[in-house]
Amino acid sequence: MYSGSCRSTAWFRQDPAARRPYVRRIHGASCMGETRQDGAESGVTLELTIPSNPDLTAEVDRRIEELTTRTGFDQGTRGDIMIAVNEAVKNAILHGNQCDESKQVVISCKCSSALFRIHICDCGGGFDPDGLPDPRNPDNLLKENGRGILMIKALMDEVEFDITEHGTSVTLTKYGH
Repeated sequence: MYSGSCRSTAWFRQDPAARRPYVRRIHGASCMGETRQDGAESGVTLELTIPSNPDLTAEVDRRIEELTTRTGFDQGTRGDIMIAVNEAVKNAILHGNQCDESKQVVISCKCSSALFRIHICDCGGGFDPDGLPDPRNPDNLLKENGRGILMIKALMDEVEFDITEHGTSVTLTKYGH
């Protein structure tokens, strides 16, 4: 899990071409359940670091869709993952980092045909996930916001929050076939 402090991304604002996500590393083995010589299932790892700009969620979406397709998740499961990851990344940008582009969102993902796990880390002050208002409460039904965490929990098999002095991270897990 990410435990470092936020680094400045001022250079993203200076170079328009650099506004695309800064890809720290993409590596992986072949997809579709191939195994390594030691018998362990191969997987694909994706790591992205982006400034807190909501416009960059489309690029994250594209990469996650590519990753889950490559590793053989069915269309319905891919859809669940895509919605949950998009919501979590938007939460990190909007609520965690307050759209401050000098603060980064760090995304680290491991995907194989059996497992999709992603860590999304922001530099925000944190929140109490158990203290959020229940969006199903009649007083909250007509509010425009407040359903994201509930939706993420409904779509993923496991959702874990880790709040530290360096920021908040959420780990989303979905099991495959």
